[in-house]
Amino acid sequence: MTLEALRDADPRQVGRYALLGRLGEGGMGVVYLGEEPGGTRVAVKLIHARMDADPDFRRRFAREVAAARRVARFCTAPVLDADVHADVAYLVTEYVEGPSLDDAVRDSGPLKGSALDGLAAAMAMALRAIHGAGVVHRDLKPSNVLLSQVGPKVIDFGIARLAESEMSSAIVGTPSYMSPEQVAGSRVGPASDIFSWGCTVAFAAGGLPPFGSGSVPTVLLRIVNEAPELRGLSGPLLDLVTASLAKSPAARPTAQDLMDALSTATPSAALPTPPPSPATVTPAPLPPSPPAAGTPATVPPSPPEGTDAPTAGKRRTRLLAAAAAVVVAAAGVTTALLWPHDDTPASTRTATGTGPASTATPRNPLRENGVTFWSEKEKAAARQAAVWRKDRPADAALMERLAAVPHAIRLNQPEVRATVETAVTAAQEAGGVPVFLVNYMPGGGDCSSVGAGEMQVYQQWVKGVARQIGDRKAVIILEPSSLVNLPGTKDCTLAGTAEQRYRDLREAVQSLKTGHPGTAVYLDGSQDLYPGTEVMAQRLIGAGIDRADGFFVNTAAFQATPKAVEYGKSLSACIAVMRRTGGATCPKDADPGGDLPHFVVDTARNGQGSWSPTKKYKDPQTWCNPPGRGVGERPTTDTGEELADAYLWITRAGSSGGRCRRGTNGDKDPERGVVAPESGEWWADLALERAKNARPPLR
Repeated sequence: MTLEALRDADPRQVGRYALLGRLGEGGMGVVYLGEEPGGTRVAVKLIHARMDADPDFRRRFAREVAAARRVARFCTAPVLDADVHADVAYLVTEYVEGPSLDDAVRDSGPLKGSALDGLAAAMAMALRAIHGAGVVHRDLKPSNVLLSQVGPKVIDFGIARLAESEMSSAIVGTPSYMSPEQVAGSRVGPASDIFSWGCTVAFAAGGLPPFGSGSVPTVLLRIVNEAPELRGLSGPLLDLVTASLAKSPAARPTAQDLMDALSTATPSAALPTPPPSPATVTPAPLPPSPPAAGTPATVPPSPPEGTDAPTAGKRRTRLLAAAAAVVVAAAGVTTALLWPHDDTPASTRTATGTGPASTATPRNPLRENGVTFWSEKEKAAARQAAVWRKDRPADAALMERLAAVPHAIRLNQPEVRATVETAVTAAQEAGGVPVFLVNYMPGGGDCSSVGAGEMQVYQQWVKGVARQIGDRKAVIILEPSSLVNLPGTKDCTLAGTAEQRYRDLREAVQSLKTGHPGTAVYLDGSQDLYPGTEVMAQRLIGAGIDRADGFFVNTAAFQATPKAVEYGKSLSACIAVMRRTGGATCPKDADPGGDLPHFVVDTARNGQGSWSPTKKYKDPQTWCNPPGRGVGERPTTDTGEELADAYLWITRAGSSGGRCRRGTNGDKDPERGVVAPESGEWWADLALERAKNARPPLR
């Protein structure tokens, strides 16, 4: 493992362990190199904020840690200590010095001969110990096998189950090493680890995963439907790996079988005869993945999610089945796995996928009387309040008030059905309106390249979101920066044209609006000064502003509300003038007429207005973690402006804008004097600063 220096925001002490540096970061938390008072080095995993903010998390954490501590120390990095009652829960394991199998193979090439045989045997012994304690690893892969001086050791066993219960919109586990039952969302047992063992040994022998690489759904389809490609294996070990990669769990050897087979001269002879079993374990047939000669449909990669689902309803919400299904959709066949529905035509469906869709008159929920907004408490802020409650009660109270303000619910993963359903149902019961930030369009916000078929996948995903909402009330903030970072313009060299982007946005708006009378959709309106009012007016017209409910402003800026409202009104008038005249300009004295688009304003960070640095920087990056800013007006439809439908909290007050170098060298922000967390990460000090500088104050 590579040791990195501690960051400014990292703790220096956890319990009785001094922290010396960072070893890595994963779905559960950050792993540090620690040192006991006696000098023994250990690995300390500090659990992420989003995890232990859940009041049920510590109970599950304690249960899983207790199980992991029962694992015998054969070829594993044992759990040495844990504190589930600390302000921040943590786990301590033996520190294993040495590279991971993943790093070793990529740096030095595949293993051969006795080195490969020894690795296979050590991993089998580790699995025997893990399964003997009643634990399932769930995430065995090359990066979780460390090559120490005393032999290979398996790490992170059993704890992935905690992550999967916390990450309903992601994947726990690395797709290339998942078992077919994980892909299918079935219950996961020891046989799943055996499949991952086979994948890991195959990687060690051939340098590549046995089901190849590529987009997540493409790899998952290969795992379910295709035979593995096994390079560098021969003889008895080839037979053993082949048996472990059987599609049916019942057909695979156990960890004890592996040990018995590896200890004989002819391992294949020691394997038990598997019972007859179906070739796959998926709930419905899946088509073969795209041929290697073609370009497969892809979706943007996402963090892994676990699959041990306790109920059939929960299984249907897993990302893995959805990820496989979106490829099916791109291939032009049924999307039954992605958004479950029967044979009723899509145009006549309800939110649950059965029966006729609503034919009610469309109504924008923001233009009704007495509107309230609904969202769960912001988890990171709520967790920070819990951490500070004992020693910093005033700061904790501010964090609690910050967490309680309704905020936009992010939809930026392949599987979002559970998130949407939970929100619209709870909001309906509470008499409120949920606001969703849809930020998933390939290349939409960052001008990254887009693979063939990705946009088809995206449009199927949008239709699924719309079906889940049905005729219930919802507000959609559709793809921030999608009209700022426009293909074919000087600031976006993404292949494609502006018209293609317009067409994609128009299709998304149509899917969200047609048959869903309670859904309001707002398009990207950028902010004052950039890229300019006339430019944005043309782009909004191209994207079909007439089909949407309006546009949103200020999501990437900190402009004070009055200034943002004035920009919104100017942009609205410019759009109206261009639509009426058919021209590409909007003179100040032109009459816009009476049909002006409405808009919403992001007020989550604009309480103190924009930042003007007093120091001179080569690139001031005024948008990047500007100091002294505060949260602004609370979400409301009482704006006092006819065209301003609402003030909303779209961005997150406590999310870092990234590393702000402001034209200087190094990672430290010269204005703040610290290294900021990566873009999008929670930053407690930033959140507190913005809560303290709130205008109006948080009450």
